[in-house]
Parts: sequence; structure tokens; C-alpha cells
Amino acid sequence: MRDKTAEDWQGEYVMKQIVNAAEGEYPEHKSVEEAENGSMVNDMEDLVQLGEDMEQMKTSYEDEQHGLKQDPEQ
Repeated sequence: MRDKTAEDWQGEYVMKQIVNAAEGEYPEHKSVEEAENGSMVNDMEDLVQLGEDMEQMKTSYEDEQHGLKQDPEQ
């Protein structure tokens, strides 16, 4: 069995996001008029979703272990 490549890891992550979105996991987007520009979150629902998204993110060290590099590399 071969090790997963960076592309494999990315592909799995993207597919998981697509499946979750299709299942209604993510809240609907707010209209431009309703959204507060300059703010990461507009309400508690957005805050909870942002927290869940951040928990799923890998650290840069974990990304490096899977062959991923920051873009642009600094």
C-alpha cells in the first residue's frame, strides 16, 4: 500500500467539504446587504461554523509532513 500524496490528502479534504455541503452541514450564505463587511463572523451560527472549520484545519507542520507547502512559499 502506497503512502498518500499531498494531492490525495487535498482531494479527500475537498470531497469531504462537498459531501458536507450537499448534506446541509453548512449554513446558507447571507446576502451582501445582510452580511457585515470587515467581520469574520456575523452571528453565533457563523462563529460556531468558523470554530468547526478551524478545528479541522491542519497545522503548517502537519501540512509539511504530507508534502504540502504554503502558497506562496515565504
